[in-house]
Amino acid sequence: MLVRDILKAKTTPRLITVSATASLQKASEQLARQNVGMLLVTADDGRLLGMLSERDVVGYASRHGLYSLAHEVRQAMADVSIVASPLSPVSDMMKIMTVQRARHLPVFDGAELVGVISIGDILHSRLAEKDLEATVLRDLARTSLALAA
Repeated sequence: MLVRDILKAKTTPRLITVSATASLQKASEQLARQNVGMLLVTADDGRLLGMLSERDVVGYASRHGLYSLAHEVRQAMADVSIVASPLSPVSDMMKIMTVQRARHLPVFDGAELVGVISIGDILHSRLAEKDLEATVLRDLARTSLALAA
């Protein structure tokens, strides 16, 4: 299975962004309103600068105090250190995300950002893949038993 297969199956393929100059308060409200765990942080020209997760907001607030939600997103965002391609094997991305402890990966087709996959998306796809394998094996066993009888 490839990353593009996960992107095709996603129910919310839209990219949810926040400006690097927005306040952490606004970003937190957006995370809650959109019911997502991560926002893509963009420059004014639309370039991807980083990612901001719920964990990033909580960690930043715990280190910088009560009024830190007035600070800009750029101060709390995580850099994008790893990315995927639509043609990346899901098993490879799963290993990378596990080792790097990354919960989200931006997906680039060349220079164009085409989506984001999460560890939850990968888990969901792997479970579906395993269910299909189990069904095929069960059907094969039933057919073999029927032919043997």
